[in-house]
Amino acid sequence: MNRKNIALILEWIPIISAPVSYILVMAASDSDLVRRIISITMVLAFFGFVFAIIGRKLDREDRTVRILSILDRLATVYVIVFYAIAIFSFGL
Repeated sequence: MNRKNIALILEWIPIISAPVSYILVMAASDSDLVRRIISITMVLAFFGFVFAIIGRKLDREDRTVRILSILDRLATVYVIVFYAIAIFSFGL
C-alpha cells in the first residue's frame, strides 16, 4: 500500500464513526454491545483531528486527503457539541 491509500483509510475512520455513533445513540435499542460500540465510535470520532494530522503528514498534496481532513475535524466538533448539549440537558 502506498501512503495515499493509508492516508485515505485513516481519514475515513472518524468520518464513518460520527454518524454511526449518532444513529446508535438515537436508536431505541439499549444493550451492552450497543453501549460499547457507542463508546468506541465516539472516541474514534473525537480523535478525528489526530487522524487529520496523520493523513496530512502522509500525503499533503492530495486534494481528497485535504477534504477528508476537514470532515475529520467536523467529526471532532460533532462530539464536542454532542457532549455540550448533554451537559446542558442534564443541568437544566
